Amino acid sequence: MTATITLQEYLGKQKPFVIPDYQRGYVWGKNRVGEKDSVTNLIDDLILRFKDNKDVFLQGFTVTEKDNEIVLIDGQQRTTCLYLLLKSLGYSGRFDIKYDIRDESQRYLENLPNSQSEDSGVFQDIFFFNKTRRIISKKTKDLDKGSFLDFLLTHVKFLYINIPEEEQASNVFTMMNGSKAEMLQEEIIKAEILRLASVNTDNTSSYLLTPDEWENNSLRSRYAREWDKWLHWWNNDEVKSIFKTQGPMGLLLVTYWKKKNTNKNAKYCFDSFKNIFLKNGEAKDAKETFCELRRLQKKFEDAFQNPISRNQIGAILRLMNLDNREAFVQSYFNDKFLPNDLLYYYASAFIGMTHKEIIEKKHEMFEKKRDEILAKLSDDLLYENDRESALQILLRLNIDEDNKQNGGKGRNFDFSIWDNGVNSLEHIYPKSKVGHFVKKEQDGDGFWEGGDGVERPEKEFWIKREKIRLDDNTEATTEHSIGNLALLYKRDNSTFSNNSFDEKKSYFFDTNKKEYFESRHLLHTIYLFARSKWDGKDIAENKQRILDGFTDYYKTIKEEYYDTKQNKLHNR
Repeated sequence: MTATITLQEYLGKQKPFVIPDYQRGYVWGKNRVGEKDSVTNLIDDLILRFKDNKDVFLQGFTVTEKDNEIVLIDGQQRTTCLYLLLKSLGYSGRFDIKYDIRDESQRYLENLPNSQSEDSGVFQDIFFFNKTRRIISKKTKDLDKGSFLDFLLTHVKFLYINIPEEEQASNVFTMMNGSKAEMLQEEIIKAEILRLASVNTDNTSSYLLTPDEWENNSLRSRYAREWDKWLHWWNNDEVKSIFKTQGPMGLLLVTYWKKKNTNKNAKYCFDSFKNIFLKNGEAKDAKETFCELRRLQKKFEDAFQNPISRNQIGAILRLMNLDNREAFVQSYFNDKFLPNDLLYYYASAFIGMTHKEIIEKKHEMFEKKRDEILAKLSDDLLYENDRESALQILLRLNIDEDNKQNGGKGRNFDFSIWDNGVNSLEHIYPKSKVGHFVKKEQDGDGFWEGGDGVERPEKEFWIKREKIRLDDNTEATTEHSIGNLALLYKRDNSTFSNNSFDEKKSYFFDTNKKEYFESRHLLHTIYLFARSKWDGKDIAENKQRILDGFTDYYKTIKEEYYDTKQNKLHNR
């Protein structure tokens, strides 16, 4: 059972909270270089929200709730800190914490001595209990304690995850399909890794520690903080957008699991994860798993931080279907091909090649699909016959311009234009102002029609189709060719309407008109509107430029990648 509850509802269960013997000692309040300690961080946040009268959402508590007690699987440090905080504010309701086998810690919490001395002998828990109480006393001394207490009980909220002992954690969540993922699996995996990683096989009396031993015993806390940083990173809106995921831990755990899962019928869940990585129940398994997850997480972060790889991965994950996206992520982030090969994968994805075709370097398929796309782009009526091909080539051209920025280090491309269906094709020269004669009879009778399909008098057209050519010796193209199309946000497209090129250009570059700002990050589009004029010859020249650029681009890809002796992409 998973639910969001208030602190008051948490305490209202009227059961003691049990800290199992496998849990590490209480260490909140411990100094961290360059950071606030956990107690100070929490209290400062609570006071800030108290003053603003806003809800506070804490990280989830994972428990096993029994008839007479609640066993804390994950949430020991927070529960103990909240216990000490509420007691300091005069809370008189039932709030019992039981430390299994830690008699000294248990007696301290039951009695809460007046002395908060740093001298706590060899007891780690008591040392940090005292330190926490000193921090709380200092931070809350000027507060209205009754009001602050009422605020905490009603405004502190968190996810309460109850895992019955008899229940198997078999719920499955998928990271690649953009759907809402269950947090339950991730919480259980985290709790199990932290539990095993902190198991002390050398000293069964590990709750009695000297100060020198406390550092060795803080591994669980360090892992928990690092895991939470990963969680925070994957829940960044831009990260979720680039990697096309909504799951709380993004692609991290499922990608790691798939790397070593050999059972084709297995589904990703806690049980299957545990059976592969933690089946022996030993600390070394948990530590090895965590370290490998750390390395994988760094690969995701490095790919995201580099604008060029970020842009190329973002495009690939938008161009491919679910199965190919998953296959790409598994190959790239599990080191099955070299980072330098990402460009070739990106270019191949833009002509519609599948993951298998790309990594197996299917030369004939590459040439076939390249030629098919080139033929589509050459169509004089591309806008009417294949808008998707036009959108994709313009997307790549805009991304590639971003990748050239900052001395070749790249600039982050804004994929919002490709998500949520907000992209649009704009006729640079308005189609309603380009006329062509439509014959009715063989004798030449007919009428004049614009590129928008509306019949008008000949005099109302600014240009005629036969003028859309390089010179008098070349064939004319049309206003619907790739030469006259630009990628824009829909809102900008509708604003431009059927205005002239000069009017559109004025709108585009007028920074005082905030409503037109949205498309200004599209560098290829900017270059088109930055031209001094736009007539039939410019349209024809731009079409030829794009077709020649496409041919040269894929000629280079073929020579440097598909014509090499290496038969497959993945070479590690």
